[in-house]
Amino acid sequence: MGFWTKFVNSIKQLFNGKQKFAPQEKDGIWYQEIKPGIVRMGITNQAYEDLGDISFMDFSSADNNLETGDDLLELEGAKAVETLKTPVSGKIINRNNDLLTQTDQLANQSTESNWLVDVQTTA
Repeated sequence: MGFWTKFVNSIKQLFNGKQKFAPQEKDGIWYQEIKPGIVRMGITNQAYEDLGDISFMDFSSADNNLETGDDLLELEGAKAVETLKTPVSGKIINRNNDLLTQTDQLANQSTESNWLVDVQTTA
């Protein structure tokens, strides 16, 4: 993508106020920068399919400080039990606790809606 195309898309995003949902994925977690220095993470569709219907989810730790590779989320599904790891380092500034109590809704929501945490990243 050329400089001018990127520039025009950045201007469009600035005025539209909404960033395109195009996350990166790593080991069952999708992640995307939603604001400068703020990364949102969630469960990928592939992880959901691999686990089957999820009956239990809980954050691995109440600690808000994360290092890349730390345990983030424990999941129990119809097909498997899995612990997902964080792909970024930083401090959790927001948790989607509603998602933990509505595991039956995971299949009915968009991937973007199934976010877990917002993290203030560290350099």
